[in-house]
Amino acid sequence: MVQVEIGIGEVLQGIGWGLTVLGQVQIGRKLRRSFLSWIVANLVLIAVSIQAGLWVSVGMYATNIVLCVWSFAKWSADPSGPAALVNNRKGL
Repeated sequence: MVQVEIGIGEVLQGIGWGLTVLGQVQIGRKLRRSFLSWIVANLVLIAVSIQAGLWVSVGMYATNIVLCVWSFAKWSADPSGPAALVNNRKGL
């Protein structure tokens, strides 16, 4: 029998992956809370990246957090919710 050891890095990576899938499904359903799922996923993935010494990835995930916070705030301030985000696309 082969024994497989799973470390904290693998567990965090799995949690991060699961949260990104959850966030993507939520954004597909136009749920504002998807940004919160993405923020938590990015925090988890920052921890994984720090463990692996992937500093560029840390910066990327930190940038994603800033964008998610901005998007969440923008969506919260608009009474029409996700429709405003989609309908205000100028030139697209």
